[in-house]
Amino acid sequence: MSLVRRSLSKQAFTLVELLVVIAIIGVLVALLLPAVQAAREAARRAQCSNNLHQMGLGAQNYMSTKRELPMGYGRVLEDVTDARRTFVKTGLFSEILPYMEQQAAYNLQDRDFYTTSTPYYNDPARDHLVETYICPSWPYDRVNQSAPPNFEYRLGAMVTYAGVAGAIQPGQTTISSGEGAIPDNGAFTMQKAGPGKFDPPIGKARGLGEITDGQSNSMLIGEYVHVNCQFQEVVTEDVPGNVRPWYVAGFGDVPYAMKVLENAPNICMHRQNTPVLLCRKPSRTG
Repeated sequence: MSLVRRSLSKQAFTLVELLVVIAIIGVLVALLLPAVQAAREAARRAQCSNNLHQMGLGAQNYMSTKRELPMGYGRVLEDVTDARRTFVKTGLFSEILPYMEQQAAYNLQDRDFYTTSTPYYNDPARDHLVETYICPSWPYDRVNQSAPPNFEYRLGAMVTYAGVAGAIQPGQTTISSGEGAIPDNGAFTMQKAGPGKFDPPIGKARGLGEITDGQSNSMLIGEYVHVNCQFQEVVTEDVPGNVRPWYVAGFGDVPYAMKVLENAPNICMHRQNTPVLLCRKPSRTG
């Protein structure tokens, strides 16, 4: 019996040995976590690049068929003259769907909602998620299900990308809109509805010949995650911020599906407070 007890005592761990093992495991986990996080971020970047690639192919296929790019914002003269047509659903992200194997999503969209007095946001396509339209680093709901009254344009499946509407340069010709000037040097742009100075803007489709710098040197679509930064741990803007669902292309003369390049990528800003000194990115934001 004494021999058995002596053997068991030799096999047991002391408290010190157990603490050393736990400490070693903790160090290994601490060393491993950055590698795991880096691998996850690399996977997210790869997925985002793939999304952009798929949308680019969709736009190219559209151009091959139509001999022009889709309108970033498909507002037409009838939308200007008909008071019922305040929201417009035709735009970049709806038009390229059939050309990226998303015909079913395209068919869901109700573009004649104003003829039946159906609220624009009661669209059959509203909650239909197009995975390609969501950046993998988007940390919020991919299908937004809540919005205050009069903010129903936030409801539905998000798109965290936007067509590039160019950049304003000195002496650049621009078109006025409700949210600022739109230059005429982007892959997607607008034009005046008529020759008058104050005529409202409508959509314009770019022909292939208008891309004078070559398609490989021109920005077509980019990631767009426009939610105000957080101050310390306080969220300063309701999600989804200025990000919109894909089935609504714009309101009045304000396009949702195309955006002008104004700031450097990944800059941390707050639209109502500049300069921003305490602002930081929300975690997991790409």
